[in-house]
Amino acid sequence: DMADNIKIFGLLLLIALFSGCVKDGEDPCPPAGSVKIDFFVEKFRNQSENPLDDREEEFLSRVNHLRYFLYKEGELYKQGIINNFTKATSPSYSFQFTELDYGDYSIIVVANSTKEALTGDPVNADNLLLTFPGCADTEDYFTAVFPFSIQSDEVKEYEVGLMRTHGVIRYTFKNMPADITDMEIVMKNVSQEKWITGDYMTTCEASRSYVVLPLGRQAIEDDYIMGTFPTLTDEKSTYHLNLYKERSATPYISQMITDDLVVRRNQLLDIEVTFNDGYLSFE
Repeated sequence: DMADNIKIFGLLLLIALFSGCVKDGEDPCPPAGSVKIDFFVEKFRNQSENPLDDREEEFLSRVNHLRYFLYKEGELYKQGIINNFTKATSPSYSFQFTELDYGDYSIIVVANSTKEALTGDPVNADNLLLTFPGCADTEDYFTAVFPFSIQSDEVKEYEVGLMRTHGVIRYTFKNMPADITDMEIVMKNVSQEKWITGDYMTTCEASRSYVVLPLGRQAIEDDYIMGTFPTLTDEKSTYHLNLYKERSATPYISQMITDDLVVRRNQLLDIEVTFNDGYLSFE
């Protein structure tokens, strides 16, 4: 009768409410949770290896592009590219994932790789690789690898720091001859590869050519800035300088300035070269 039908319908509705997404004879959906991860940018010359110890006040002052890869139990679960930062608040950018099944996860974020320096099949996180593309094309890369677990239906919230991959070298000159028109700076034995889940590997030469203008003493007041991946652990990098007069193709001076340099990630290396009647000294 009508009353029995109403009771049966009510019972079915109650079962549906409690079983969530039971359908077509499947088992109930596994329990799920949510996570909010706030990413901050490491400040230049942070003295700690923990990027959260010294953070940029404005996330967007350093980051204009993000790629992210979310892994569940080691398998690629979701990935994406973000270059519209409507959700960025001043110091951080937040990822929010809901309805995550219980289990172990990891998120990888790479910032500012717009020129295809990031390669590797992301189906496996260990494949992801940043290759130094040369000084003219390199960008201000940051990376983060953050594992987390979902074990309850509470919203978990975490803070993660994006680590800068580059070291920065500033070259200055004193008493440079007034007839120098061009200059090439070469850094030998700096890292070529940064494995996102690992370390720096292999080495390369990083070089950049400059036109020294205007001619004369004021040119030497310029700072010449170059960004490279750091020196490999327990190794040294070498600074070579080629100077040219009057647009000549042959260097007027070609000299190794020092083979005892260490470029460090996120740190500034200052090198000053002084010209003394044809001799070059450095500090």
